[in-house]
Amino acid sequence: MGEDNWGEEFAKFLDVTLQESAHFLMAVVEGLEEVATEVDQNLADAIAPLLDHVLVYENLLDQATQPLGQTINPLLDHHPACVGCRHYHGQTYGDAFLVCAMYPYGWSERSCPDWESVWR
Repeated sequence: MGEDNWGEEFAKFLDVTLQESAHFLMAVVEGLEEVATEVDQNLADAIAPLLDHVLVYENLLDQATQPLGQTINPLLDHHPACVGCRHYHGQTYGDAFLVCAMYPYGWSERSCPDWESVWR
């Protein structure tokens, strides 16, 4: 190696090193993508059955607590005629509060003619 071309040799060395580093990093990225895909699939496979069970238990809990909710919520929403009624809905849609399908704004008197007990 001559003294006059050491700069060219060093530039070639850096170029080769840069290319090899780029190839190495691309291989690492591809490997990580494969591992990430596999981990993602394994997590999805593991979590999906759990989510199914959670949804079943959530529905059971909703059914079990519905009578209690339909007894307490009308009091909190200031609809005493609806306390314990199976038709009470008590949900807000946009700006509108829907008390029940028969009387969307609630029954104004002390007792509702369509009242049916939620407690069976």
